[in-house]
Amino acid sequence: MAITPMMQMYLETKEKYKDCILFYRLGDFYEMFFDDAVTCSKELELTLTGKDCELEKRAPMCGIPYHAVNTYIPKLVEKGYKVAICEQLEDPKEAKGIVKRDVVKIVTPGTITELTMLDDKKNNYILSIMYNNKECSIAFCDISTGEFFISSFNGFDLNTKLKNEIARILPSEIVVLDGMSYTANFPLYNEIEKLFNIYISRYSNNNENMLLDKIIKEKNINLSKFEMEASKLLLNYIEETQKTSIDQINDIKRYDIQKYMQLDISTRKNLEILEANREKTKKGSLLWVLDETVTAMGARALRHWLEAPLLDINEIKKRQDVVEILVKDNVLRDDLKEILKTVYDMERLVSKVVSKSVNARELISLKNSLEKLPTLKNLLAKVVNETKNKYFYELYERLDILKDVYSLIASAIVEDAGITIKEGGII
Repeated sequence: MAITPMMQMYLETKEKYKDCILFYRLGDFYEMFFDDAVTCSKELELTLTGKDCELEKRAPMCGIPYHAVNTYIPKLVEKGYKVAICEQLEDPKEAKGIVKRDVVKIVTPGTITELTMLDDKKNNYILSIMYNNKECSIAFCDISTGEFFISSFNGFDLNTKLKNEIARILPSEIVVLDGMSYTANFPLYNEIEKLFNIYISRYSNNNENMLLDKIIKEKNINLSKFEMEASKLLLNYIEETQKTSIDQINDIKRYDIQKYMQLDISTRKNLEILEANREKTKKGSLLWVLDETVTAMGARALRHWLEAPLLDINEIKKRQDVVEILVKDNVLRDDLKEILKTVYDMERLVSKVVSKSVNARELISLKNSLEKLPTLKNLLAKVVNETKNKYFYELYERLDILKDVYSLIASAIVEDAGITIKEGGII
């Protein structure tokens, strides 16, 4: 029995994304069909209906309004599902025949970039593993900030080192190479998945990556074979899911796990560094006690410092000296906090600009944050003159006030601009 042309197009698209729930755009709704509809009806508490499509039985169907997509996707992702968003690529009024549609983005636990779906006080890492019982390389990245790290380790306790690093990084998703290597390492990956309750994606594209080659050339970075493989695997996976530029990833930072205090899983748990054991929440943890930060960027930095305690005595003293200055000088501390209170999450806003997914209101938030930089730099200059502290001097030297970017946004975007282009009143 022949099926309708629209359903034929749906099935062809679904065939390409078998491991995803397909959000299929039909007018002002995203519709789900067949097994996806049954799953979404259960997980999202949606009414399950049906659609006639020339099959023997009506196709199970459920849907959500297009403007509510950011409410529903996080719920599915949190439950361990991938979501492929299929959009209309042409205006239905101008289309000849069936409206062209295609998947424009795949949302997975580790590739979320929408600010409303993210916890602004912690990174959302996605991590890849290359492993062969003798050595291991891991690459991990936060797409929303552009941070990208790589590390390698070996030795008789390789499995323990890997699990301890995963416990430190706590990625939302892990990517491993599909095929023989996955089969050989399945017991380890299965143990990791159960131990940390982390979504593991099997992925087969480990071809050359142009962005990786560009970064290596520009930054003059030397990577081992395994580090190259882990980086390619991760970047290819990110590019396939994002389906847009990821140029916010423009550097690779290598780190040595020996430079940080190695804490095993049980130690991290018993010390209650990031969450209290009883309630499994931040309240009651060491982070909860210490976190007096006023920006999302500061909160993430503090979290990172607690996750990876320093071993280098010089670096420890460097931090202590700065903390001592801020503890003793109440006026300076209050002045800094007052400036930073009105600074938005510039890391994630800049990443949205680079990936061309930023909206007008987010640009205004970026502009308002940039407006504070000259005042911040002047305050740092005053601190440097009074204290002669080298770390404050480094911060002062590195801080670009980005006057040209501020002026461009201020002259181009209306202060109370709407969120969507369709609303108008932006330029």
